[in-house]
Amino acid sequence: MKSESKTEKDMREEKAPSPKTVDELNEYVRSLVEREYDCGTCVYAMSLAATAAFNHVASKLGVTGFQASCADLDVLRRTRGMDGPFIILKAEDMLYPQYDVPGKLQEAIASWQDWLAEQAALKMKDAKTAHPDVAAHWEKLAAKKSNDGADAPRK
Repeated sequence: MKSESKTEKDMREEKAPSPKTVDELNEYVRSLVEREYDCGTCVYAMSLAATAAFNHVASKLGVTGFQASCADLDVLRRTRGMDGPFIILKAEDMLYPQYDVPGKLQEAIASWQDWLAEQAALKMKDAKTAHPDVAAHWEKLAAKKSNDGADAPRK
């Protein structure tokens, strides 16, 4: 099992495989890393290798779609160093009114208020080193902590 893509465009369009064995996975990864690469193809070599490994492990563990979606969000969280809540919005959803993308964003921001208030309060302890505008912003965020549900679990 090897990647036969020759160009960046080919790699961008390549569908990552679901290797059945570790040997197939290793062969596929090897075909991606032992080729000539440039600034563009290295991006797709990494994402194709990671996706093939993800697919292999998911297949071996027999995970559900929900478990796979949680795992891929966790990969994104780890690789991007995101310690707080986040959402993914798809621009194509804006083509259909039932997805209400602005509403989803507003709902997410509202659900993050307590987390933001807690984080801002922590950062205010070091406000001496922050720009005055940033410190003032933290102060406003810290003041927005809701009183109802302060002990409620975060979403």
